[in-house]
Amino acid sequence: MKIQVKSYTYETGDHKVKIGDLVILPTSKWLRDVLGPTWQGEVHSLESDYDGYCETIIGVIKKPKKKKS
Repeated sequence: MKIQVKSYTYETGDHKVKIGDLVILPTSKWLRDVLGPTWQGEVHSLESDYDGYCETIIGVIKKPKKKKS
């Protein structure tokens, strides 16, 4: 499945994600010296029309559930 994070498209691989989940993503090769090997982003969409090459997410950090008052 393809997802969108900050308007970038990624493959989910075997990971199950929902909108609002935080995912661990690989940093683009040209930015790794500055930003490090990974970054985190929030899933904004569970679909994408992009049909080019996509990196695969590394992991999922589930967004904490809101406490009921």
